[in-house]
Amino acid sequence: MAVTSKLLQKPLQCTASALHRNRGGKFDHADRLFQSIESTYRNCLTNTSDVKELIPEFFYMPEFLVNSNSYHLGVKQDGEPIGDVGLPPWAKGSPEEFIRRNREALESEYVSSNLHHWIDLVFGYKQRGKPAVEAANIFYYLTYEGAVDLETMEDDLQRAAIEDQIANFGQTPIQIFRKKHPRRGPPIPIAHPLYFAPDSISLTSIVCNASQYSSAILYVGLMDSNIVLVNEGLNLSVKMWLTTQLQSGGNFTFSGSQDPFFGVGSDILSPRKIGIPVPENVELGAQCFATMQTPSENFLISCGNWENSFQVISLTDGRMVQSIRQHKDVVSCVAVTSDGSVLATGSYDTTVMVWEVFRGKTTEKRNRNSQSELPRKNYVIVETPCHILCGHDDIITCLHVNHELDIIISGSKDGTCVFHTLREGRYVRSLRHPSGSPITKLVVSQRGQIVIYADDDLSLHLYSINGKYLASSESNGRLNAVQLSRCGEFLVGSGDQGQIVVRSMSTLEVVKKYQGVGKVMTSLAVTPEECFLAGTKDGSLLVYSIENPQIRKTSHNKNIKPKLN
Repeated sequence: MAVTSKLLQKPLQCTASALHRNRGGKFDHADRLFQSIESTYRNCLTNTSDVKELIPEFFYMPEFLVNSNSYHLGVKQDGEPIGDVGLPPWAKGSPEEFIRRNREALESEYVSSNLHHWIDLVFGYKQRGKPAVEAANIFYYLTYEGAVDLETMEDDLQRAAIEDQIANFGQTPIQIFRKKHPRRGPPIPIAHPLYFAPDSISLTSIVCNASQYSSAILYVGLMDSNIVLVNEGLNLSVKMWLTTQLQSGGNFTFSGSQDPFFGVGSDILSPRKIGIPVPENVELGAQCFATMQTPSENFLISCGNWENSFQVISLTDGRMVQSIRQHKDVVSCVAVTSDGSVLATGSYDTTVMVWEVFRGKTTEKRNRNSQSELPRKNYVIVETPCHILCGHDDIITCLHVNHELDIIISGSKDGTCVFHTLREGRYVRSLRHPSGSPITKLVVSQRGQIVIYADDDLSLHLYSINGKYLASSESNGRLNAVQLSRCGEFLVGSGDQGQIVVRSMSTLEVVKKYQGVGKVMTSLAVTPEECFLAGTKDGSLLVYSIENPQIRKTSHNKNIKPKLN
């Protein structure tokens, strides 16, 4: 379940019982409020008049279970005051753990394979009539659609009473289906090898760079089955990423007679020089590059040059399509939303600029309304930023921009991460590194988990999107690249130790280590199939993929869990 922009709004900083109010906008009696998962669960099982449904916050927002603002919610008859919601023992007192496991259960294969039964009860044929009686799925008659016609009711007192009944006790959903809902089809055999069978992934090939441009690979990106590589000499190349694909839908799987195969194919774009000379005080890295997909073409965004500009480079032929200079100092990092509609840049001038990308047919309309005298037909990015964001006291070192979360997070050399909303550019909050070290890397999951890393103390720190500190872990060496797995459950890092380390995104615990060949890894990409592409200091590309055919057997066992080293 994806996290929505609700996370960036001011969270409901009280217990879920605050949601249960009596008529008149006041809290109900303390003993009737939602105060404990266990007591509420038991009451629903024993009291036929107590019917509850889990609101979406149960699967993504742990803050609603905590009375952070210390509201006075009353005292129960036994003298116990109402505060935080009581959690089950397996949650270990952590609202975050409770939400994580609750979501994991909701998204499990068991729930998916039995979802049609729930649909029958709530929206289907078991909602009314004899099937509803046999399933003990009967509710008060006023909760059903069409039970009363309020428009024709002449008694105002009775009408008000019925409206209050409906408003305070809810309604049964509209019946949509009259027949049994079919069961969901069988799952794709291999969806998340990192989750179900991490041991099946290994180093399968090494692509050596024998060209005259051989140097450390600073950036590895993947777009439309193409591998985008940029090395230390600012040479761009594009290679083909060869995979075994499912014929319909493009999802990843293996047939019974087909061995899994992944590999790096031939050059789609041969190595060529890009960019402008870099100042001596600028250290190029993956943060200086980003790929961007538009309806018409794919591009590479490059920055870090002495002109204080960033460039838009075509991945078709390597030509520079656009160069934009608005920052007052060197552009130090770039980031693009997953849909390619928004670009963000950070600079040595301590500001972050947000840029809109021309999209499809809207380009022509905007071009006609543009006040600029320059022709716009070849332009990709609107040259005037839609937001200029401030709040840092030093160089912007890393960025994350996310349309679905409506968030842009910037990390700085001053040791802070600043949050702004993407649409409005409104300041939300700031995080500070526990030791004040300069922020080097920043990773944000779709569920609002934030990991920051600093070279100075070689540590990883995990926060919630609402600023709560959750966990920390030593990196045991300098990390040159940190990426999120495509499933969002794992943090994948590589660096000077020459190995790839996979950690849980929820706890930062090490799940698996993949050894290299003694080469320092300078860049990293995680493919949609959860293979790893690691660039090295000597210009080689390491490919970690599924090679063991036994994965076809083990992947069907849904009880397989990642092993902790």
